[in-house]
Amino acid sequence: MLLPSVDEQDAILHSLEAELDPVTTAIHRTEREIGMLREYRTRLVADVVTGKLDVGDAAGRIPVEAEELSAPIPAEDLTDEAELEPVTSGD
Repeated sequence: MLLPSVDEQDAILHSLEAELDPVTTAIHRTEREIGMLREYRTRLVADVVTGKLDVGDAAGRIPVEAEELSAPIPAEDLTDEAELEPVTSGD
C-alpha cells in the first residue's frame, strides 16, 4: 500500500482544514443557535406554565402575512411524514 510522506500528509491536512474552515464555523454557529433556541423554548414553556405569559395575548401579537398563509407548499418541500391541514384565512 502506498502512503504519502508525513510532510505530504501534513500539507493535505492543512489544506483540508483551510477549505473546511467556513463549514466548521457555520456548524459551530448553528449549534450555538440551536442551544439558544432550546433555552428560549424552555423559558417560554416555564412562563406559560407559571402563568407569566398568556398564550392568547402572545399569539395575537404575532404578525402574520396573508400571502404566506395562502401560498402553496412546493412539492419538493413535502415529505411522507408531513401532516398538512388546509390553511384558511380569517381564522
